[in-house]
Amino acid sequence: MKILIIPDKFKGSLSSEQAAEIIASGLKEGYITLTGKSDTLFTQIQPMADGGEGTLEVIAGGDLHECLNRDINVIWINADDPLGRKISVPYIIRGDVAYIEMARISGLQLLGRNEYNPLNASTYGLGEVIVDALKKGAEEIIVGIGGSATNDGGMGMLRALGYKFVNNLGDEVFGIGEVAYIKKSETAVLYENVRFTVVSDVSNPLLGEKGASRVYSPQKGAGREMVNRLESDMEHYATLCEDYTGKRFRDLPGAGAAGGTGFAFMTFLNAHIEPGWKYLFKTADVRRKIEDCDLVITGEGNVDSQSFSGKLLSGVSTIAREYGKRLWVFCGDSQIDLDTIKNAGIEKLFRLTELAPNKYTAIFEAERYLKKISIESATFL
Repeated sequence: MKILIIPDKFKGSLSSEQAAEIIASGLKEGYITLTGKSDTLFTQIQPMADGGEGTLEVIAGGDLHECLNRDINVIWINADDPLGRKISVPYIIRGDVAYIEMARISGLQLLGRNEYNPLNASTYGLGEVIVDALKKGAEEIIVGIGGSATNDGGMGMLRALGYKFVNNLGDEVFGIGEVAYIKKSETAVLYENVRFTVVSDVSNPLLGEKGASRVYSPQKGAGREMVNRLESDMEHYATLCEDYTGKRFRDLPGAGAAGGTGFAFMTFLNAHIEPGWKYLFKTADVRRKIEDCDLVITGEGNVDSQSFSGKLLSGVSTIAREYGKRLWVFCGDSQIDLDTIKNAGIEKLFRLTELAPNKYTAIFEAERYLKKISIESATFL
């Protein structure tokens, strides 16, 4: 039996690579215990991402500090984190293409829980990294925009690229609800000719009940009143941007990604948006690997309705069904019902909360419980 193990990260607990190795180890241990054999079960690990954390590792084929691919140049620079503090961040240049992971620059993972506040978080650092990549000769920019801490409509990034957002007095402002006019420098004009591809883990529009502010800002620290303010400010900002550029992209899938950063890329930089799993599957030749296996195993920290809105699980299940492959899912917890599981072609769904006494124990002792449930799952092989 050939098993392909292709999980996403277990957010707050395990990286994609760690999760894959634990599942593989547990399955083998359980299989040997049951059968006494070790030479009839073959596992292949393929750590994966969908545009959020871990995207650069997929591009590099492993740890960025130990990249052995001579065609890949890992560059570290200082850039602003979501709150304007300088941090060291990596990006990749391969040929004339630069690969950037927004989560490493403007990500929620960079903040302490008490620092979550989308009114204060900015994408300015993302723009700084883009500028550095272009100065180093990149002619095309690929940006994974999952995992952000922001809800600024990409305004911070655009400021770093040379755009100015001012009020009625001509003073520069930093909140999307305060903008009255948009100006751009000669530098900003140059960036408009660069090829941008946005690799996104969600397909939400910019506004409305399924938009950036209402769906994702609560995860970034917004309460009910702040959500309403963010939605109102974003609508104001979107109208100004559309009047300025003559383009209307607010309703397109992915416009709401990364707190509206997808909208900024499309509106100002003519970016093409592609589902993260589709882009990274091509990079890692995942389709062929799924076709060649008997069982596909994927997983993530929490499986819910958003898992089927352009995230890794939706991609894996789509291709597994296409090739008629068995599909298992390992996760920390799940909020999906039996009909959703059946419609996604999921044969087995294993939750760490089935074993752990509570959700928090499952998060903080994820390695232990994932190993245990992986061993037990061998019964179903």
